[in-house]
Amino acid sequence: MHSYSAALHRTIMAVDIAGYNNPSRTVAHLRVVHEGLWALLRTTFAETGIPWDVCFVENTGDGAMILLPPEIAKADLVAQLPERMLAELRRYNAVHAAGARIQLRLALNAGEVHEGSHGSISPAISFTFRLLDAPAAKSAQKLTGADLALITSETFFQDVVKHDPAADPGSYRPIAAEVKETSAQAWLRLLGAPIAEAFVPAPSSPAAVVLPVPFTALVEALLAVECVRSAESRRVLLRAFSRREIADAVPHQAEDRLHVIELARTCERYDGGLEELLAAVRMLDPGSPQVERLGSVIASRSALGVR
Repeated sequence: MHSYSAALHRTIMAVDIAGYNNPSRTVAHLRVVHEGLWALLRTTFAETGIPWDVCFVENTGDGAMILLPPEIAKADLVAQLPERMLAELRRYNAVHAAGARIQLRLALNAGEVHEGSHGSISPAISFTFRLLDAPAAKSAQKLTGADLALITSETFFQDVVKHDPAADPGSYRPIAAEVKETSAQAWLRLLGAPIAEAFVPAPSSPAAVVLPVPFTALVEALLAVECVRSAESRRVLLRAFSRREIADAVPHQAEDRLHVIELARTCERYDGGLEELLAAVRMLDPGSPQVERLGSVIASRSALGVR
């Protein structure tokens, strides 16, 4: 007989707060975010019908690891939990400042887990955290502004997600999980993404055509930035342009949204115009999550030569 306990098959959930250590967050923000995460997880589990006290839960600082027992149906985790978690994220973010906003990445996998004297031991757990850190998932969430990025292992997708229409398998896209010594295919679903049309390319697919985010996404990303939203701050913004020919060419519109549309259209007509706009915005509002998201949208349209 072995001198250690036998492994148990567990569903493994890893959760991470995107941008938790962003320098723009104060300690007060971090405290609110930390408490908000745990309240959100407990509420989501309760609404999904998963007893919190039957799970092994470990605080990872900027997230959590949760081991679910075999009697919890894996299908519930992909058919019910994502939408309920998205609803809780929206409720939370609606009443908190930008610095305390929560975006989550959630990875799902399953495998054998040993219980050691100082915690869980399992290659499957390590692999789940590799999925959570996949650069492709991080960049897709940053580009789209999705509130929730759900990543599953290839096996979890093929065995669970693919066979349950309620899990919306068509909304997943294959991504490469290239992290440290790990190189694998995973599956990504983005929920609560303002830029819903963003394209997530499949791994090892050189023929894939990467589409830019749409013009409407650029407008929404601009309107999300405080110094762009109001007419008074836009006047200051236009004065901050180093290229006066761009700023002077923007047609005036009395209605804020229409003026922002004209601003975006004008900047796109000039080579480097969007980059000029972003530089001016960053001068007035450096480092906010909304400005970083705007940067990702501009990078997408500029890189593909949208005019």
